[in-house]
Amino acid sequence: MKNTIPGIFLIESTYREDEQHDLRERYALEEILRLAGGRLQHHYIRTRKELKHFTTEFRESRFRYLHLACHGDRHGIGLTYDNIPFSQLAEILSPAMDGRRLFISACDSTRSALARPLFRKSTCYSVIGPRGDIRFHDATIAWAVFYSLMAKVNRNAMKQAVIRTKLQAVCDLFDLSFHAFFNNNGSTVLEVFRGAGEG
Repeated sequence: MKNTIPGIFLIESTYREDEQHDLRERYALEEILRLAGGRLQHHYIRTRKELKHFTTEFRESRFRYLHLACHGDRHGIGLTYDNIPFSQLAEILSPAMDGRRLFISACDSTRSALARPLFRKSTCYSVIGPRGDIRFHDATIAWAVFYSLMAKVNRNAMKQAVIRTKLQAVCDLFDLSFHAFFNNNGSTVLEVFRGAGEG
């Protein structure tokens, strides 16, 4: 999509028990991006209806990067009140993802079951997120460091080669594992990034 803004549009949802402890990725990302001169727009949601609404708002915002922070498993994502399988998530997101990147901060949800239909239905450049389970504090600090490293190279764009380098640096630093699906003219290319202790 032409004339997009190099900013992060954060849609976040947690379970009720997480809400009671005020666990939000927003706080770390907001502070790091402010210091790095980046842009962040945050929306907290609880339902599928709200996800659809703010996905449309993301498309109209012209922000380039969608960061989806929620719970997940190998079947789909979990919002406060709704579970959404990958096939339905791809349907919801695809109208907004042309020429944009999707970052998923959710356990076990960065899978081909999402990336493939999303790439077929849009020109989304990539889908990136943790491989398997990840603890909340690990995810929060990993994303904050990743976005900070990317901004140091170029505040106005994220190039695939730089994403690879910085994602591997984050995995090495925090001993994490990430999946990165890249859209190669409609076909799905999976790359796996692992820290030294990850299998």
